Amino acid sequence: MAIASTYSRLSDRFLPQSARANDDSRSAFIAEAKALDVALKEMVAKASKVIDDSGGDGVIKERLAIAFACSEELQSRIQGLLSTIVELRERATELKGGSGLSGFSKGVLYASRNEAILSEMKEKMASAVEMFKLRGQLSIETILGDIIRSTYDIRQALKEAAEQEVINTISRAPAGYRSVDELKSQFMAGSREELFEEAIPWSAGRFPQRGRKPFYFLSGGAGLGKSSIAHRLCTCLDQPDRPALGASFFFVRGGGDLELTRLFFSTLAHQFALSQPQLRGYIVEAAREFYKRGDRQQMRYTFEELLRDPLRSAEPPERMPIIIVVDGLDECKERDLVRDMLRYLLELVRSLSWVQVFATSRPEPQVMSILTSAAVADIVYHRSLNDTLEKWNDDVRNYLEQTVPRIPSVATFVRQHPSALARLVKRAGGVFIFARIAVNFLDTYQDRPEEQFRLLMSSGGAGVSPLDALYLQVLRSAFPPDELQFAPLRHQRLLALLQYFALSPEDCTLGTIALLLGLLEEDVVMMIDRLRSIFLTNSTGTVIPLHATFREFLLDFRRCTDTLYLVDKAKGSAMLATACSSAFSFRSVTDYLRTHPRSEEIALHAYIFYARSHWDMFLKDAEVTEETKMVVQGMIEAMPVYMRVSKRSGGSEVTSIRDWLKNGGLNTRAIAKICSDFMQAAAYSHAWWDSLQRRPRAAPEVSPYQVERHVSKFVKSEAPEIRRVDTSKDYAAHRKLEKRIQDAGVAELWSRYDSRDRNFTPSISITC
Repeated sequence: MAIASTYSRLSDRFLPQSARANDDSRSAFIAEAKALDVALKEMVAKASKVIDDSGGDGVIKERLAIAFACSEELQSRIQGLLSTIVELRERATELKGGSGLSGFSKGVLYASRNEAILSEMKEKMASAVEMFKLRGQLSIETILGDIIRSTYDIRQALKEAAEQEVINTISRAPAGYRSVDELKSQFMAGSREELFEEAIPWSAGRFPQRGRKPFYFLSGGAGLGKSSIAHRLCTCLDQPDRPALGASFFFVRGGGDLELTRLFFSTLAHQFALSQPQLRGYIVEAAREFYKRGDRQQMRYTFEELLRDPLRSAEPPERMPIIIVVDGLDECKERDLVRDMLRYLLELVRSLSWVQVFATSRPEPQVMSILTSAAVADIVYHRSLNDTLEKWNDDVRNYLEQTVPRIPSVATFVRQHPSALARLVKRAGGVFIFARIAVNFLDTYQDRPEEQFRLLMSSGGAGVSPLDALYLQVLRSAFPPDELQFAPLRHQRLLALLQYFALSPEDCTLGTIALLLGLLEEDVVMMIDRLRSIFLTNSTGTVIPLHATFREFLLDFRRCTDTLYLVDKAKGSAMLATACSSAFSFRSVTDYLRTHPRSEEIALHAYIFYARSHWDMFLKDAEVTEETKMVVQGMIEAMPVYMRVSKRSGGSEVTSIRDWLKNGGLNTRAIAKICSDFMQAAAYSHAWWDSLQRRPRAAPEVSPYQVERHVSKFVKSEAPEIRRVDTSKDYAAHRKLEKRIQDAGVAELWSRYDSRDRNFTPSISITC
């Protein structure tokens, strides 16, 4: 506006009085100055309107105003106007005239010259105004639009970054279909075509022959390919041009968070926020509020506040329904919680017409009781693979006919004995996992194909399923009974390996298994190699049974009919509890602290993590004997070392010990004595390391009262007479550890902060 004022004052300050005789020219010049004034006012008004209409908050509007004022294009135009002002000032000095008679005479004398100058100034003024309004066909509106768009892009990028930060805080498990192992993702092209001819239209909301049923439940026995079908459906739905897959969760037995319901609904919410942009903002806002109350909340709150409510708030999508795929409901070990989880999923599809669920499971009671009840018959479509074995036997036949003849030594035998392959197809009975293991078996033992086919056809005894008979045959072929009976040490090593696979809550690498079982790694490699037809080693080196039924087979005497391979749960648990307790030696923990978790010694790190997490779980399932009691005694003696790497304080462990002893029939006083000894050692050691953390330069101090309080909390109900504790033995044990650390020259190593361990600070030092 200052520019316009400067122009309007030109006539008063620079035009001689006599020059005003040229009134027409002067008026034209002033009119152009006023036009500039109008243009500037319009620019300000337009800028204000655009900024007000931008939809931003006060901060955003202020940034827009600054961005406009500092615009390079606008600054360039203003500089052009200022240059014109200077030029016109200089030009105005050339006008002749002035006050009085003399000035009037000059004005008359130079009227023509003044007229030309004024006309030129008017033209220059008009040109400057037009140039300011529209230079190079770039209007003020265009400049404003560019600024708005740039600011919007920046604001959008900041918004997306802030949203992604919130999304990253949503608790989740690696349960999506892209995270599953190779076994669950294998699917033979062309198989199960009839099912997909039904499932794909269903996923698009087309199911007219049975009415709209938004919950598709696919059940079937072990090994029928349910996971492969679910995985294949996910890949069909998750297309860039039409992302109909909202979320997927593949349960995995023994998979940690993958066999629990704790992260189920939060994982779905996380995936929805990533896969469905139109829902992201609603989930982000819900997550902001939800996590104000903590990250571990009951399933009901997670379902309602993190998934259901934000989806209800969103506008229904214009395209096809959004699908949730849930695989392996039977592999979730929390049977009671599975029922609640399913009820919430059913509530979701009832309340949101654009959400559908595809779920698979073995026909387990906790699943069937919910999904096949009359109360949900109007929304659940149940398809049983057990009813299709004969109908879809061609899928297994195609698989076997395509793969078996490709095995070099088997190909000749099959050509000479075509009925052998036909009998194998019949033996498989439509079960894909049987066919897969049979192919692996033939590929493993290629030297005697006739013998291997004969073994595959053996029944294994009355009532034994073909798959169980196949498992037994693989074990007998890899480790013949005669060999095991005459080599007890070899049998012992094999049994330890089978106990691990039958009872372990998580899968490990070959190196970790060897450390856990106290075996040479080459021995473990040899045994796994012999059994490779029923095991898979994934991309991380983790060894996984080809199917969950193998674990079940090993533990069931009705299925595993040869006692040489049968796993006794109590004895196996005792062996694994003992193996875990052996991890907490001074040497093992020193080596653990010395190596980086990403180094070649990763097996040692996994071993320590595994042992500290599961030793008491195995003990809980072990038989109470004098030998297994020594596991507890050994843990008490190893407590100063154990607490250096444990994130637990002893409470959960002593609860497991107490439950284990109660099941063993011990009297109350005996139980209280063992639990008291353990809790005292744990409480003292935990306090000792905490004291070292708080005062790294001073000798640790532990209050006997503090230890007594912890012991009383856990055992006073069984033994009220326990009032005072003697911590002299605990003090001596920790002084002994201090001396050993100093003598070994590893004080800095044991004191060093490591995020793998309990919450130490970097400055801890051990002093004697």
